[in-house]
Amino acid sequence: MARYPQPGAVKTRLAASIGAAEAATLYRAFLHDLGSRLSAHSSWLLHWAFEPASSSFRAELAADEDAFAQSDGDLGARMQAAMTRVLAAGARSVVLIGSDVPHIPLGTVEEAFRRLAAGTDLVLGPAQDGGYYLIGARSAPPVFDGVRWGGADVLAATLAAARRASIEPQLLEELYDVDDLADVARLYHDMTGARAAGLPATRASLERLHALGYI
Repeated sequence: MARYPQPGAVKTRLAASIGAAEAATLYRAFLHDLGSRLSAHSSWLLHWAFEPASSSFRAELAADEDAFAQSDGDLGARMQAAMTRVLAAGARSVVLIGSDVPHIPLGTVEEAFRRLAAGTDLVLGPAQDGGYYLIGARSAPPVFDGVRWGGADVLAATLAAARRASIEPQLLEELYDVDDLADVARLYHDMTGARAAGLPATRASLERLHALGYI
């Protein structure tokens, strides 16, 4: 799930601290590195669900992968539509991630697919802000309605919806999203040694922010 990196339209909380242009540049780096890392995995087929539909996202950022515009509606409706589309195309399972976690370990995504292949109906990757950075399923789960997106209880509401539907979800490791300047500073600090591998564009953008005195 991604947005076209238009200044002023992405990473608005971060833009309040570093400016819209720098925030969009960093977000574009996230997309570049996520695309490179995920598409290189031989067992996965990468799909981009992007917005807005009128943008040049496909041509600029997903020329070699499947890409489609997100549906109308709130975040829940758009995620459900994206999962439904990929499953209808023949996928046995789908793992949906946000684009604010360029540092997501590929092993975490692998673990999500392993659990789904073993029979789990729903996997979730908890985010430290109370939401989730990953959701995986073998069929589109009835967990997207009635959730207050962006709030601190997104994960709790999703777990409750799953259990009302007699689905017992499994949780993966907790990660942090990169939403504001504190998160960017944390990512910069974390990206040392092996952790920086596979994230060249993000690393370069973070080094620029460091040189400019933002982090």
